Amino acid sequence: MQKRAHADTTLCLNYCSYFKPGKNEDLACQGFIVVHSILRSGKRIPQERPDRIAIPPRRTLEGLKQRVCALCSFHDSDCDYIATSGASASCGGFALLAHLLGSGELTLGEIDEAL
Repeated sequence: MQKRAHADTTLCLNYCSYFKPGKNEDLACQGFIVVHSILRSGKRIPQERPDRIAIPPRRTLEGLKQRVCALCSFHDSDCDYIATSGASASCGGFALLAHLLGSGELTLGEIDEAL
């Protein structure tokens, strides 16, 4: 499992159904790590949950899975999203990245740069 040091959990609170404040806050999904890497590069990313979630095209979503999920420490044994082939909720980092791709605020190339 990935660890983070005193990182902002705004995206977790707004996007992740698995996040429990005060419990296991030292664990981070790969999506969280990618979002914070992009933020550290200077790009502004809105982390508030919008009224309407933008959904990227299927091909873009598959590209996101290949880039982010494959590297995630939860992928093999603890990821309900992968285990259920997308029938369960994704992690918050993945959900935010998918929304940003769907809204055009982020590209797969920018995600590649953050990995």
